[in-house]
Amino acid sequence: MVYPALVSALIVMLASLAGIIFASRRLESWVDRHLPLLVSFSVGVLGVSTYGLFVEGIEHTSLLIVLVAALGGFAFVQIASLLLPDAHHHHEASEVHPHSPIDARRILAGDAVHNVTDGLLLVPAFLVDIRVGIATTVGVFLHELVQEISEFFILRRAGYSTRQALVRNFIVSGSILIGVALSFMLTSIESIEPVLIAFAAGGFLFILIRDLVPSTVASMKKATNKRPYIVAIVLGIIAMSAVGVLAPHSHGEEDGHDDELSQSHVSETA
Repeated sequence: MVYPALVSALIVMLASLAGIIFASRRLESWVDRHLPLLVSFSVGVLGVSTYGLFVEGIEHTSLLIVLVAALGGFAFVQIASLLLPDAHHHHEASEVHPHSPIDARRILAGDAVHNVTDGLLLVPAFLVDIRVGIATTVGVFLHELVQEISEFFILRRAGYSTRQALVRNFIVSGSILIGVALSFMLTSIESIEPVLIAFAAGGFLFILIRDLVPSTVASMKKATNKRPYIVAIVLGIIAMSAVGVLAPHSHGEEDGHDDELSQSHVSETA
């Protein structure tokens, strides 16, 4: 699962270039109106991924270990957020706040920390199954897309040009590869895989209940018509459920089982 996880990390990095869409006034206006709905859609997407990780963890180790590891993942992401609390925002694109170059550097440093965390959490999803990995990648990408749009505006208001903001965001997004590398190093210890899966589930659970869900609830309270937000969440769930049906299954254990069957067949033939 090295290559799929690495490709997924590169795809997530592309979210850092989201500021390009604001070169077009028409696209800027569309994103400004629909950004909260994109957050709602990502709730459904990441919710399905998180559920899949929990289920897989419970199937391969004890419930107690899953709960402890998930709590560890939850706490890890929370600590990363507390260290640099201003790093991630889910404001609407049109919100205006004054920001200084110091704020911009703080945002970039915080983004680097969170990107490392994303890399750590992505790899266990692909250990479970490529379908779970794909679903998780989509969820993380959407989450980062919203974050990067907000951060792009912060950098612009801090005095950076559009090009400078995009280049800095993209360079910082590369820190996700550090997290991926660290996670692969840990997965070399076979017995730790179920723990990492539960750890990732806890991390994504934090993103859901402390970031995406509150943002969606806040947007729904402001809106006169709440139906589009509910529809967006349901569509996210449906989309990721479809990925589970359509994407090829490639669980490590089944691969191992197939190898055993092949070896048994060779022995019988001999």
